[in-house]
Amino acid sequence: MVRKLLRRARDDSDKVSSAVLAASRNDPLLSADQDHTSSDISQASPSSRPGASRWWLGVVVGSAISLPVGWVLSYAASLPFFLGLFFFVLFGLIVGAVIHRIAASGGPYERWAVIIGTTWLVALGFGVSLMVEGSDLPSDLAADVVSDHRLQLGGQTKEEFSAAVAGRIRQILRERYWPGGIPGYVRWILADAEFKSGDIPGVSRTLRRSPSGLWWSARVALSIGLLAFGVASQTLPLRQRAPAVSAMDDELLAQN
Repeated sequence: MVRKLLRRARDDSDKVSSAVLAASRNDPLLSADQDHTSSDISQASPSSRPGASRWWLGVVVGSAISLPVGWVLSYAASLPFFLGLFFFVLFGLIVGAVIHRIAASGGPYERWAVIIGTTWLVALGFGVSLMVEGSDLPSDLAADVVSDHRLQLGGQTKEEFSAAVAGRIRQILRERYWPGGIPGYVRWILADAEFKSGDIPGVSRTLRRSPSGLWWSARVALSIGLLAFGVASQTLPLRQRAPAVSAMDDELLAQN
């Protein structure tokens, strides 16, 4: 008797479920609501959540940190035997860790947002490093010349002579490696990376910068790659991962 009652209750429940399902399929309003809900769920993305702004906040903070980091890296890059490359990884990890600390609670984020933000931070850090490296070239070479105790100043003070040497170096970069400045520095160091004896009045020796040519190109490529590795190792884990499609999802898609 009890078994019959349980079986009848189960049959009635199945009939009610079937009726509700059939009604929802036939009723356009219910179908529209279901489609709208499904569309909202499928279209919802991590970047549309309020927490997505934390990623861009992290990028802003990371940009502020990248400015002094790039300045320090410009000096680390000049270390002999490529020893300065270690600092590109180290400071990249520091910048990435700060961003991860700020943005982790709001993730995951859209892949394009994370990639754009990471690329910007790497470009900013290395760009500042290259700008400082190039802009300091005239004063660095002038200081090297003035440090020579055999130098004849010709009645000038060391400060005056150093300023004259730096000004002449900038002039040569403008004239021979147009347009001068940072682009001129890049052209110069990729070419001969030297100012020959007689190019600068009062300087009787050749001024060089090392590494140059292909070695400088290799150092730049490694610097960018290692800096990108440091930053991306902390930021890329915050990106949205592509959802896996299960066998049931495949069956439903085939039926529709």
